Amino acid sequence: MNFLTTAQVAELKCCSIQYVQKCIKDGKIRASVKESAANNRTEYAIAISDLPEKLQLRWENQQRNKLGLEPVPVPAKPVPKPDPRQITLQDLTGEQRNDAALWCRIMAEWQAAREGGAEKLGGKCKYDELYCAAVKLRYPEINISPDILYRKYKAYKNGDIGGLIDHRGGHNKGKTCIPQYMLDAFYSFYLHDNELPISRCYELLKVWVREWYPEAAAEIPSERTFRRKAESLPFAVVMYMRKGDKAFADHCLPYIERLYDDLEANDVWIADNHTFDFFTQGENGKPHRLYLTAFTDAKSGMMVGWNLTENPSSDSTLLALRHGILRCGVPRSIYVDNGSEFLVSDIGGRGHRKKKDWNKDPLPPTILDLLGVEMHNAIVRNAKAKPIERTFCTFKNHFSRAIETFCGGTVVEQKESLKWILKHGRIPTDLEIKTALDIFIDGDYNVAPYGGKEQRLKGKRRIDVWNASIRNREFRMADARNLDMLLKRVSRPQKISRNGVFVRIAGEKLWYYGKETILHIGEQVYVRYDPADPTAVRIYSMSDDKYLWTWQLADDLMVDYLTANNEDIADAEKVIRENKRVIKQFAQGILDAVDPDKQIDIFASMVRKGIEGRRDFNIVKPAKFTPVFSEEQMEEHPELTSITEISIILERMNAAVEGRK
Repeated sequence: MNFLTTAQVAELKCCSIQYVQKCIKDGKIRASVKESAANNRTEYAIAISDLPEKLQLRWENQQRNKLGLEPVPVPAKPVPKPDPRQITLQDLTGEQRNDAALWCRIMAEWQAAREGGAEKLGGKCKYDELYCAAVKLRYPEINISPDILYRKYKAYKNGDIGGLIDHRGGHNKGKTCIPQYMLDAFYSFYLHDNELPISRCYELLKVWVREWYPEAAAEIPSERTFRRKAESLPFAVVMYMRKGDKAFADHCLPYIERLYDDLEANDVWIADNHTFDFFTQGENGKPHRLYLTAFTDAKSGMMVGWNLTENPSSDSTLLALRHGILRCGVPRSIYVDNGSEFLVSDIGGRGHRKKKDWNKDPLPPTILDLLGVEMHNAIVRNAKAKPIERTFCTFKNHFSRAIETFCGGTVVEQKESLKWILKHGRIPTDLEIKTALDIFIDGDYNVAPYGGKEQRLKGKRRIDVWNASIRNREFRMADARNLDMLLKRVSRPQKISRNGVFVRIAGEKLWYYGKETILHIGEQVYVRYDPADPTAVRIYSMSDDKYLWTWQLADDLMVDYLTANNEDIADAEKVIRENKRVIKQFAQGILDAVDPDKQIDIFASMVRKGIEGRRDFNIVKPAKFTPVFSEEQMEEHPELTSITEISIILERMNAAVEGRK
């Protein structure tokens, strides 16, 4: 391998020796230090292969000239850039168009005032210098001189847009000094759902390079270089990789814009639950937070029905729906999310959960089916599909913040005085909040201005929009008595057991029993019940959905495990004896229906049946059989050993018999 000194390299580069030494110290030129240098100086040896191709070719031609050989041809120069005059306004950026417009104004102003100004100042050259100074004062950000002014005017006169703009910079746009493997590794650190900051990704990248590419550890670009690369990534890519699929869908993917033009009042009711951001005092005297289950009309935004509850549940959903129907009629459809309090098999069905194996059994008609209401479910994890959540934001700011025990949705929103308020018992009761909520919804929220997307309805109140729209709809109404029947909960299909049927209310299994129970054990039925009145249930058949009986709560059969009250056991025993008596009477009624003169004797009937059956008894032997001989027969008659099978041909035997006759 050939090595050059710093002086030889300086001659090739046409520069000073000091500049070559500086390039070596900065790492721009690779070199090794000579071990035995004269006068203890630091001398460098530079391999020719480490020089740029341009210098290698120049050194090669020097050596060929010394030997009298033909020089190596120099590669052709790159194709020059197109003439800037070919640039049009469409090729310029917004900043470049502004620069071109500024220079056009300067050129027009300069030419308009130059003739008169030159006569006063004694020449055009003097005026041009003073005009450039004036332009610098007005536009300190631009660089201008008489020479620049003349060049710009030439381009302005010839219609050369490219000559009016600044072409400096941008020659290396889109290029990077980062090796591709380093950039890929940096993206692996940065585009991760751990959401590491760029500075931390850069530090981890340096550790990774020192481990896998130690020779390149000194050539890692600066953090700012990697930061520019991270900032140039598409926003959607960063959201998907760092924030996750939901954030990507919420901020980047297009969403469906719902049209309200053909929508009328009571066409769609939207349901959801909201946790109030304040404390109330329950019946047990302890502070807790209430939940609101609400139905909002999609057309007008008016809240039509609601219910306050300690825990969101399907029962609260039915109570809110009942409240809305009594006030505003039966809706055409409801729009709910995928919470378990809405996707209940007896209310509207399981929705997106209907493919579960435990839901494969046939179900009775749902409550919404009986009401003629369709149920639609929002797309899972789609916040834009539930506009009622914006209603709850209004409730938080207008209602919850007015309560003294407001605690906020996060610790940051919690006020400092809350602890003192709770300690001194200044807590409103559930009843007070319920009364205030009813007044707020109808007296404040429902009479507030319409906030939907239909511009033609802007300025109207929510209640006015609902009243005007309901005139175009068929108003379906149900009274309280019919609703009590239609909104009864429905149990899953079950078989009548020895203890009757059961339902679960608030996690407890309640049994129901009737005088018909003992006679219908094992039959498939379902139960309709009212959670607010669990004293009785209605029983329906699964086969034809027919009402069968009304059974009462079997509280007589519910006795404490260790009880000292003998009356409780006596009541349960009485029920047992009553059922036994019913069965005896039923069985005796069957026996008494038989004619006394024709009493049934089981033994005689068995013998008679056997005699009748022997008439059809006939053993049919096959035509072929294998004979079995004893050892004594085999010894007396050795010819029997050759017999393995005997065939009986009945046709030939019958013919022989006929011949003998």
